Amino acid sequence: MSDRNSAELVIIGGGVIGTSIAYYSAQAGIDVLLLEQGEFGAATTAQTARAFRTYFPRKPYDSELARRSLAEYRAFSAETGVDLGLADLGLLTIATSPQQAAELETDLPFHRAAGAELEQLTPAQAVERNPWLDADTVTAAFWNPHTYRVKPEAIVQGYVDGARKHGARVVGGVTVTGVDAETGVVGTTIGEFTGRTVAIAAGPASGAVGKLAGMDLPVWGQFAELLFTDPQVSDGDLHHLPFTFHPVSGLKTMGMGGQFLVGLERISKQEGMRDIWFQAAVEELPKWYPQLQNVRLRSAWTGTLDVTATKSAVIGRGEDGFERILFAAGFCGHGLAQAPLAGQIVRDLHLGKDPEIDLTPYSLATHRARLEA
Repeated sequence: MSDRNSAELVIIGGGVIGTSIAYYSAQAGIDVLLLEQGEFGAATTAQTARAFRTYFPRKPYDSELARRSLAEYRAFSAETGVDLGLADLGLLTIATSPQQAAELETDLPFHRAAGAELEQLTPAQAVERNPWLDADTVTAAFWNPHTYRVKPEAIVQGYVDGARKHGARVVGGVTVTGVDAETGVVGTTIGEFTGRTVAIAAGPASGAVGKLAGMDLPVWGQFAELLFTDPQVSDGDLHHLPFTFHPVSGLKTMGMGGQFLVGLERISKQEGMRDIWFQAAVEELPKWYPQLQNVRLRSAWTGTLDVTATKSAVIGRGEDGFERILFAAGFCGHGLAQAPLAGQIVRDLHLGKDPEIDLTPYSLATHRARLEA
């Protein structure tokens, strides 16, 4: 298509997922138009702990996406010279009951088969990794060395620059006002654009964009917050502590200079949960970190994440009249860890190629079944 108001692939959303789709699609010779409402990567991508992990407990399919994405990030950096800021961090996942430890241990072969590197630790070994933990509350732990600090802004800008280099048209400051699933016409505040395929990768707005097309995309925007503790007196630099995750409560911590960054990984459609979740973080933290018994928590940032009922993304192609629509959204704050593979999957779906990865966990059917359960 040569018309400037048309493209083979029109992508809605300029976060790390949308820009990844643009980069890998343009690299493959696809005529790409990328539309973003605000600044690229500003809506959700920047609202993260700036960490990349390759292990997702109980979800080997997410671990596979992340592990393969890490290899693609390294290849992208080597090809483009973009410094993604990869710095060793490590992930320490804590089991606090025999049942939970057994469940995580049972899953280890599946994660390892997916390429995740994991080592099971004793409580004492876990405390060696993170001395702030209370060994008496740890039943077992699982160590993933391939977790890193990253620079989200560098990743997004690298994808934008790479997509442009390969011929993609990239337009910011554009609001999508309509999507015709039958014709591929996308209405915007600067005019209409037509795509042979339209990819929805609009983060928290993806569900709303789907509705513009008459499509029920089971993704919604959820309030999210990361918290800082007061600065802590320590013999070591907290910045070098691993990302530490308690799956049952959803408590996540990592060192940021002389303080802890704290979050809760929880999903709810109910509004007004901020105060409830803040209090839950206040109560959870000293259960596992006794030295933080009376620590104060304050907001580090607040924002909106795109989430789903399965706590995994929804990726695929529409059906029953929505075949022109592709989608990749609902990454639940883990878009950085899965963006390269998500971009390649959407590229392959557009081209009619097999993405060579089982998309069942990410299908509309899987997500709708969870909502109906």
